[in-house]
Amino acid sequence: MRKTRNVTLRCFALLASTFLISACSVKLIDIDRSMPRLNLSEEQSKVVQPKMMAIKEIAEKYELEKEELEEGLNSMGGEGMARGRGGDDSDRSELQGKFQELRRKREEFLKRREAYLSAIKIHVADIKAVLNKEQLIAFEKMKLPELEMPETPGRRRPDMGGPRGGGGRRGGGMF
Repeated sequence: MRKTRNVTLRCFALLASTFLISACSVKLIDIDRSMPRLNLSEEQSKVVQPKMMAIKEIAEKYELEKEELEEGLNSMGGEGMARGRGGDDSDRSELQGKFQELRRKREEFLKRREAYLSAIKIHVADIKAVLNKEQLIAFEKMKLPELEMPETPGRRRPDMGGPRGGGGRRGGGMF
């Protein structure tokens, strides 16, 4: 009984410390909070601050583009369900054209995402190049922006839990 209690207390302490550490982490793009944590010299600030601003601008631009794409995906999801059955050939060809346009926009978006990720990687490398060991440790604790993929209607994100569809059978489907 006593051993179980000690293990439980240790687990709780570990979870609590993990929570506190993660709650204290700073996002890299929160420049007002992240710059003081690095304790930069004036020369370092001249290099680091513009790079951090560039990363912040990339993340903001990406989020706007992602939201626009998600809106298009969501509107097409509803329209496709409503008009996909029982429409005439002109309705179907119009809907097909809209789906093709959306697919093209998604592919362009994914190419831009890769370019954004590459640019962020270059800025991060430039920042790391001017930091000393202590500053590098503080920098590594900061959260970089995550350029998450847009959500598509009808698909569950892996972190959302729940069944994935397909009835548990390999290959999906009901039969």
